[in-house]
Amino acid sequence: MTVIENDISPDDLKKVHQLRELIKVCMFFFTYTYEIFQDDISDYYNTDFNILRWLQGHNTLPLNEIARKMKFHLNLRAAWNLDDLHKKERNHPIHKHWKYGITGPSGHMDNVIVNIEQCGKTDYTGMMETYSILEVMRARMVDLEQMLAHVMEIEEKTGKQAWILYVMDITGLQYNKKLYDLVTGSMKSLADFMADHYVEMIKYFVPVCVPSFATALYVVVRPLLPEKTREKVRLIGETNWRDDVLQYAIHSSLPSIWNNENHTFGGFIELPVSYPTDGYYSAKNHSVVKNAQTVNVSYGKIHVVTKFIKAGGKLRWWVRGNRNFGFGVFYSDEEQCADFFVAKQVTPCFPWMPGPTLVPMEDEVVVKTDAYYHVWVSNEKSWWRTLEVQLLVESE
Repeated sequence: MTVIENDISPDDLKKVHQLRELIKVCMFFFTYTYEIFQDDISDYYNTDFNILRWLQGHNTLPLNEIARKMKFHLNLRAAWNLDDLHKKERNHPIHKHWKYGITGPSGHMDNVIVNIEQCGKTDYTGMMETYSILEVMRARMVDLEQMLAHVMEIEEKTGKQAWILYVMDITGLQYNKKLYDLVTGSMKSLADFMADHYVEMIKYFVPVCVPSFATALYVVVRPLLPEKTREKVRLIGETNWRDDVLQYAIHSSLPSIWNNENHTFGGFIELPVSYPTDGYYSAKNHSVVKNAQTVNVSYGKIHVVTKFIKAGGKLRWWVRGNRNFGFGVFYSDEEQCADFFVAKQVTPCFPWMPGPTLVPMEDEVVVKTDAYYHVWVSNEKSWWRTLEVQLLVESE
């Protein structure tokens, strides 16, 4: 998909072309080496507006650093074939509990699509108690790619940049200790992931019907959010929120579940379903898998398990940690990988995840390429604490 005519300024368009070239041949000045990035940007994703978003989201960084961050995302796109994901059905078990939210155009802001997130009703705690963060992202990527596809479709039709208005319905939210842990842990990790990979796709985050305790909680967690995310938040309190939200979107794009005797909204969304507690990982009395090793990773360090596997072979892993850590699985032609951040990904890399791990991450893949495969565990973000992980890596 390529936009033939657009309203991007000549200066920005020049930078778009420069960044596009840097993705192919990128010079990293801190290593004094060249890395060749061949065929990393697909025809589907290679639009001027998609590249412009990276420039807007990282406007304080030099182009070579932006290229490095974009490379990280392009590796994810290749690993999970994201270009085709927007065509897939929402048939992951998590989708029964985390409902689709796109309703229609803003109507007040040009080229803006409304997405409703039912934060007060969605059982995020049950989700994180039932599925690993890797499995949660496997389900969530379908929605994120569908949002991006809507944005790209509008841009192709209009020649103008498009966005998502992310309306967060806080109705029904209850305060407890788990909420704080969730917001500062798992949900922060998901927010970081979204900020890393879907740069400048969101016009505003608009939490509505925000109770006073949630406002206070936001003040606490606000410094933990990515800077660009913080700048986009527009809180709407409990008083007159149905009227106040109309400055951002028209009635037909706001959900009918908000209807009362004074308000009639026309958007349709399904209500989410809670998770049964007997499905929680902790309720199943799982033990550490056989042959798993306990590994201590010092603060500021990483632990890597590397195996050479021929195409058609299998790679399996199981991992959990006693505190926050980073995790990824990569492959390379060399046994020693110089920079995992730009290495080819087998599965999405999470530079930071909350711990202790509620549900271990485990998966099995059939590899497509003769290569060295690296299972990467990071404690680089810790200043003084040692990470303890139980880890199993097998190949055949």
